[in-house]
Amino acid sequence: MGIKKTPIKKARKSGIAVRLTKQRGIYEITILIIFIICLSACGYNFAGRGGSLPSDINAIAIPFFTNKTFEPKIEDLFTDALINEFLKRGRVKIANREDTDAVITGIVRSFTTSSISFDENDTVIEYRATVTIEVSLKRESDGTIIWQSSGLSGNQEYEVSSTSTITDTNKREATRKIAEDLAEDIHNMIFEDF
Repeated sequence: MGIKKTPIKKARKSGIAVRLTKQRGIYEITILIIFIICLSACGYNFAGRGGSLPSDINAIAIPFFTNKTFEPKIEDLFTDALINEFLKRGRVKIANREDTDAVITGIVRSFTTSSISFDENDTVIEYRATVTIEVSLKRESDGTIIWQSSGLSGNQEYEVSSTSTITDTNKREATRKIAEDLAEDIHNMIFEDF
């Protein structure tokens, strides 16, 4: 009689495909919105946009950190790590204090170790080193604080050896790793407001 019948199976398939396409579109939009929120939440800046560092700061001095702990020569590790981070990134020149626009000063406020693993005899086999530092960036001409952060801290585990020399070397390497991680964080915060 003139009425064309569409098979039920075919109609169901196309309905499911339409629903799946809509769900996928909603899913993709949701992921995009979450991605945009995450970027804005962490303060991400695209290349070419400035952070905290004013454009007239082209050379920075990084004198030795002050050590307020009982850990010998810890200030050397943090000073060296910060200088190396700035040299590696190359966004400003590292210079002597007489030839700079700004100075980064740092203080190692605390250094602690805590036991985190024991063997079956309750002998410590692993420690965690924790360091807290304070850092500021000041304009050399007038002493204005451009950026500062107090209470920056990092930690790193290290193994205990039956030989105290090896344990001391492991502790030193853990401290060096903390210094490198914090130096990267400091650079990022100064340049990217992260």
